[in-house]
Amino acid sequence: MLQVAVTGASGRMGGVFLEYLEGQEDVQGLAVSSPQASVATAGAPENERLSCLEKVCSGQVPDVIVDFSFPDATLAYAVWAASKKVPMIIGTTGFTMPQLDRLADTLHSVPALLSPNMSLMMNLAWRMTANAAAVLPNNKVDVEIIEKHHRDKRNAPSSTALKIAQIVAEKRGWSLAEALRHNARWGMIGPRPQKEIAISSVRGGTLISEHSIIFAGLGESLEITHRSQSLEPFARGSLRAARWIVKQPPGVYDMLDMLGLQEVLY
Repeated sequence: MLQVAVTGASGRMGGVFLEYLEGQEDVQGLAVSSPQASVATAGAPENERLSCLEKVCSGQVPDVIVDFSFPDATLAYAVWAASKKVPMIIGTTGFTMPQLDRLADTLHSVPALLSPNMSLMMNLAWRMTANAAAVLPNNKVDVEIIEKHHRDKRNAPSSTALKIAQIVAEKRGWSLAEALRHNARWGMIGPRPQKEIAISSVRGGTLISEHSIIFAGLGESLEITHRSQSLEPFARGSLRAARWIVKQPPGVYDMLDMLGLQEVLY
């Protein structure tokens, strides 16, 4: 029986993941949710978060932690995971670069997998994007990213869209900070710069998640699109990652490591 502590269980993705685990005969989900899971109390003391985790685990050490909370809470849970030598899956988004550096430092002694998107198909789309960015000429093919989410999503652009932009920038040898554009085009803005990766964010209704990467060339274009009709694919990918990470040596991994994808597919 795989014991999975789900931190951020009161959130949207955490709740879906727990419900998914209920249908798995060989998995026990432990819901870790506390008052600080809400935006209003996001600054709750670290010891409050950890005491909640200890209470749910009742003195037992889970086989793995799957985290869908928020950055400050994730950092606290990571300290606990490292002290108990518990592998960790992190699907939380919205980290700053300093926070990601702290996570890597904290979790270096345990196996940990970080991914802003736990969908297996989305991760395949990332690899296809990397291949296209590596092959298509920088000076003749423009890249536009369009992401759509529900009205309650707090961050824009999405972490998945930022990951896509990062992949393109790395393959083209560009600085993401210099190339990234994320604001509305309006008025006499002039010709599109050659070295630009643009992201457009759409928020509305109950849209789950949709990401499109457009490679616009001269006389032709290529579009890679991933659409989610429900949150189950993210839950399914998270459990697959949890089963995988408990068998790995210490280190920080991502979903592409789990899938065993080479740098180039062809």
